[in-house]
Amino acid sequence: MKERHWTSLVTSIRHGQSVLVLGREIPARVESGAQQGDSNMSDALTAKLVAELEEDNRRVIGDSLPAVAQQYEDADGFGANALRALAEKFYKSPNYAPSQTHAALATLPFSLILTTCQDDLLTRALREAGKDPVVCRYNLRGDKRDNPEIVLSGLPQSPLVFHLFGDAQAPSSLVLSENDLLDFLIAIASERPPLPDSLVRALKRAGQSFLFVGFGIKNWYLRVLLKIFVRVLELNRTSEAIATEPLHGLSQYDREQTVLFYQRGARIEVEDTDIPTFLGELSHRIETEGGVVEQAFSFCSRPRVFISYAREDNDLAIKVFDTLQKSGFEPWCDKESLTGGDLWNERIQEELNATDFILVLYTPVLCAKIDSYVNKEINLARQRALNVRGSFLIPLQTAEIAPENRIHELSGYQEMSLRPANFDEDISKVISTMRRDYQRRLR
Repeated sequence: MKERHWTSLVTSIRHGQSVLVLGREIPARVESGAQQGDSNMSDALTAKLVAELEEDNRRVIGDSLPAVAQQYEDADGFGANALRALAEKFYKSPNYAPSQTHAALATLPFSLILTTCQDDLLTRALREAGKDPVVCRYNLRGDKRDNPEIVLSGLPQSPLVFHLFGDAQAPSSLVLSENDLLDFLIAIASERPPLPDSLVRALKRAGQSFLFVGFGIKNWYLRVLLKIFVRVLELNRTSEAIATEPLHGLSQYDREQTVLFYQRGARIEVEDTDIPTFLGELSHRIETEGGVVEQAFSFCSRPRVFISYAREDNDLAIKVFDTLQKSGFEPWCDKESLTGGDLWNERIQEELNATDFILVLYTPVLCAKIDSYVNKEINLARQRALNVRGSFLIPLQTAEIAPENRIHELSGYQEMSLRPANFDEDISKVISTMRRDYQRRLR
């Protein structure tokens, strides 16, 4: 790997600006009988499915887990429920334990880990390393109740482990067969169900890097999955990514085509080396550079800010949104954050309930709104403000407003100025106020 790529990756990890994406080809330690050693759990599950099918006198075509799982799912007398039940029992088997690769990954300072693995081996390795991981999953067969919002600590000592393909703790969430993979891609692209907003915001933050380990990108279906995932979340626009993948099993031509596939449109650099060697070098470089840098605001723990405004003030709202985002906050306003198909009332109520601050653009246009949805937003915001101490609901006055035109419902809140001619100065004061108040809340 080029030195500039090493520098970028090490810097982003040290500053809490890197996401680990873990694949199914991470080896597990086998602790049973004559098979002791390291084994790929995906391959082991595939072999188990093959054995059951062949025992039933069925000819198995294909050797990848999705292909074999699809045959198992389609076969008479087997089916999807039997497939998930078998996978659940397999992944919970005491015959497998975290490997040295899991242990090495657990020592690295990642605050956010996405995994396509469906076992708990990395979580166990993190706990053995003295960390307190938070474990969540995506359930493509569930609704929002099955895919709730997540509170991300942003701290390497309490990382989020998010199972993209579900996990054995919730068998209905498991992505196993080829049909499951297609359903997963459709669900992610259509946002039905959506990934948690807090997770998407953390993934989309500009300037961070992604490290793909053991993702099996030599397999065509994982190539497509990885690239679609990167492009759906628009990670290729703002982020750099590195995939460590031994390509020695490919011909020179196939190797070149694989590398080019990821470099085109996805900005993924492929490091052709074995995982232990790569992780050893990565750990050494991080330690040489001085280890982890403490952050006042990590990318996973940024204060959330709801922006309420009249439609005619859209340009100002977007300017506030962009400034807050660049200043380490997680802003939300309907034009920037609502997506097609969202239930408007439900989504805005959810955001108001989860936000840390509410900014109301107190403009002459807003004052003239007698019958408008923004008035409902303000009333909902006032209800939420009853439960929060300190500076929470902040009206931002953009111009002088005559007493008879003022909004009575906002009279009890401390206003701040946001004059267009002094925008930079005024928004800096607003940001400082929110930062001070947010730090007080964390104490």
